[in-house]
Amino acid sequence: MSESSLPRILYLLAAVAWLLLLKSNPVTLFLAGCAACLSLPVYRHLRIKARRWRARVLQRQQGWLRKCLFRFSRSMPIVLYTTGIITCICTPIAVLVLLVSPQIAGGVARLRELQANNFQLPPEWVAHIQGLRSELAEYPRLEQALNDALGQVDSLIGDTMGQLINRGFDLVGGTMSALWTLFLFVTLTVIFATSAQRINLVMARLFSIPVPMLKRFVLAIRRALRAILMGIVLVATMQGVLCGFGFAVAGIRQPAFWGLLATLVAPIPAIGTALVWGPLCLSLWFSGSTMSAVGLALWGSVAVAGVDNVFRPLFLRQGINAPFFVLIIAILCGLASFGPVGLIAGPILLAFALQAAEEGNRLYHAPNSSRA
Repeated sequence: MSESSLPRILYLLAAVAWLLLLKSNPVTLFLAGCAACLSLPVYRHLRIKARRWRARVLQRQQGWLRKCLFRFSRSMPIVLYTTGIITCICTPIAVLVLLVSPQIAGGVARLRELQANNFQLPPEWVAHIQGLRSELAEYPRLEQALNDALGQVDSLIGDTMGQLINRGFDLVGGTMSALWTLFLFVTLTVIFATSAQRINLVMARLFSIPVPMLKRFVLAIRRALRAILMGIVLVATMQGVLCGFGFAVAGIRQPAFWGLLATLVAPIPAIGTALVWGPLCLSLWFSGSTMSAVGLALWGSVAVAGVDNVFRPLFLRQGINAPFFVLIIAILCGLASFGPVGLIAGPILLAFALQAAEEGNRLYHAPNSSRA
């Protein structure tokens, strides 16, 4: 074994040891890495501020106060960074608990009631739909594809909300599991952020990648994460709030619950929030609330869908230099391959692939340019 390969083997063994240690929490590990990459500039800014403040303390203070302030300034960046991460996590959870939790039980009961009553469709409509489905029985593959699509939609709406309810009322196991996941996520995020420079150095040595190239990869992933945060998470939240407002004005009970449901399905391309406000419009129409149904349909198709059509392409293309159609394909493939976390993994892999192709082109043309 050569001496040049020994450090690489040791680095590889260290990486394998960490992966074996955290293999039971792959989603938490991935999300913590994403959060650290996205928030790393904040931590570095805090370190710069603390360094400047420490220099002023050393110049002005004397005695025991100087020692206390100096020690505090050394730990201040990590404390403030950790507090910020916890605040960013706990704030939406607190809002969710305060606004949505009182309406979850009634909302789920109403959802099951609407599903049982075919969303109050007239009997002739139900009979016509059943007739169409019986005609599809002559084409087994088409019927199977339709059943799979409907099953996925039903799983997305029903099972997701069922898990939220079950975990919300599981005050022992569910709460402890959530607290452990939160603790692990915050801890890993802080470790990744504080050790970012060492991790970059080890990655560069392990894969023999030049440090400037590795920095460009990290920057591309950070831009993609910022685009995902703005184009998927923020836009979905905006759509959910707009849907909740529209549901409240239309007189639908538990509007916060339905707004949360709209937020969960909003990232699905093309249909998104229509999976929620569409059936509710039908329910209002066939229950006699014609004006409310028309108003809600206009609100959903103009205001809610307009936010998606305008802001999502704008935010995503600012961080990922690819056509919007390719971004949609990446999101759909990510969902199919990795589940809900594919909303993040799909665009990140696309950004990584684009950056790898760009670096390859740069290396390919480098010899020619040097010869010239």
